[in-house]
Amino acid sequence: MKQVLRSTGAVIVTLLLSSIPAGAQLTGSLHTARPLDQKTTDVGGYFGLFDGKGKAGTAIAVFGQVRYGLFASGDGGLKFGLVDLDTGKDDVGIVLAADLQWALLAPHWGNQFWLSVGPEITLYDAAGVRVWGFAGNVHVSHDTNLRGKRVSPYGRLTIRLESVDHDNPKRKGTTELEIGLNPGVVWQASDLLDFVVELQFDDYFGLFAGLNFRI
Repeated sequence: MKQVLRSTGAVIVTLLLSSIPAGAQLTGSLHTARPLDQKTTDVGGYFGLFDGKGKAGTAIAVFGQVRYGLFASGDGGLKFGLVDLDTGKDDVGIVLAADLQWALLAPHWGNQFWLSVGPEITLYDAAGVRVWGFAGNVHVSHDTNLRGKRVSPYGRLTIRLESVDHDNPKRKGTTELEIGLNPGVVWQASDLLDFVVELQFDDYFGLFAGLNFRI
C-alpha cells in the first residue's frame, strides 16, 4: 500500500509543479500511459462534475469512451457524451474527443514506468457556441500491484490550441493557447473491469469517476 501511495504522490506532485490554469476541458483523460494490447478494446462510462471560475457555472457531464489497441506500442480512443453547464439557459451540449497515444518509454529492468505522447481533438457544441481544441498530450503512469491487482496512478499534461466560435455574428470568436492537467488512478478490479478516478485542474476544476470494461 505504501508503494501505491508513493507512486501516486510522485506522479501528481511532478505534474502539479508544471501545471498552469487552462481553458474549459470537459472530457478528461480516463486512461493511463500504457497503451492497450494490439487488437483489444476497452469500453468506458463516466460521470464528471465541474466547478467553473468567474462567470463559468457548474457543469455536469455524462459520457463514454471506446479505446482500441492499434499497434504494439499505441492505441486510440473516442469519447462522446452530454454536458450541462447549469447557467439557467438551454445549454445542454455535446462533447466529442478523439486521441492517439504512442509509448515512448515502456517498462524495463523491473521498472513499471510508462511515458506516452500523442495528439487529441475535442469539440464542445451547445447554445450557439462551439469550442474546438487541438492538443498535444504527454502521459505518464506507473503500474504497481496491490493484493494481486494492478493499480496505476497516472497524469496527463495537455497543451492545446482552443478556438471558440459563436453563432451570433456580434460576438467575436477567440483562439488561445491553453495548458491543462489531469492526474488520476486506475484500479484493476478484475480481469474485465477497472475503476477510474481523476481530478482536473483547469478553469473548470473537475472530478471524474467511472468504469472501463475490457471486451
